Amino acid sequence: MSATTTSLVAAALLVVGCVAIARSVRRPRPTLRSVRARLVPPTALSEVTSTSGDTRRTRPNPIGSLIRVRDRTAVSLSDTVVGRQVLDRVDRALRITGTTLPDLLGQIITFTAVGFVTVTLALGALISLGVVAPTPLWLPLVVVLVALFALQPISIVRNHAERRRRELRRVTNDFVQMVAVALTTNRSIEESVAYAAEIGDSDGFRLLQRTVASAQPMGVPVWEALGSMAETYELDELEGLASSMGRQAGVGVNIATTIRAEARTLRSKQLADLTDAADKANANLSLPTMGMVLGVVVFIGYPIVTQILEAFSA
Repeated sequence: MSATTTSLVAAALLVVGCVAIARSVRRPRPTLRSVRARLVPPTALSEVTSTSGDTRRTRPNPIGSLIRVRDRTAVSLSDTVVGRQVLDRVDRALRITGTTLPDLLGQIITFTAVGFVTVTLALGALISLGVVAPTPLWLPLVVVLVALFALQPISIVRNHAERRRRELRRVTNDFVQMVAVALTTNRSIEESVAYAAEIGDSDGFRLLQRTVASAQPMGVPVWEALGSMAETYELDELEGLASSMGRQAGVGVNIATTIRAEARTLRSKQLADLTDAADKANANLSLPTMGMVLGVVVFIGYPIVTQILEAFSA
């Protein structure tokens, strides 16, 4: 095989690997067959298939077979030491994002396989082109690069969890503010909470709506449901609201004053966070601004300096 052919094969496999990574990260949409398998028992489905007289055979799908093997391997690894170590590292992130451990392990397996194929083919192409010399010293580099590929799903889940947590904090802040406003209209605390949860239409508000709406049918007080949500997503602001509601139910204290004080505290905290973010953005822009100013000065001053030097040299 020539060097050109090897390079083309490596590039094609690299593209296939990128597509496989994208498909493994994105959650697949439920197909008609999967929905039908959930609704109809396997025995009934086999009877319908046998009575329909359809003798057509479906062609095997190699990609589907690989995905099924990956999923079975991920489920098996979730009960091993490796699965428990991964769970200890990203337990909070998995809980916040709603991702299961087998899903994360499946993504790690996909990234590892794609990384191994990509790095091996790229190294083989470089060796065949004569850019680098074949030596066993490349083996540790291959292992390190494949490990970096394998750690990418964990980094993606953590970043997703951090973004979702920041979004839920903003939603909780707006929710507490609306509860404080609703309490000024002679509503009860339960009515104020239900009213405040129906204000927004983002994912965080929809989560609040489901939490509040499911509390009464389950026979759980609203403050306990909000406290459980605050514990799951580590929302200290919502935990304070739930604690205040619980104290009102148990002791009978006036909650309106407490919630208004918490709303003022949250507004001050949000303003401080916005100020810190603005300061960080300004600090990040200072170096590019100085570079741009220096470039403009050099661009304007270079002809003048050149003419002065030519005049003195003459």
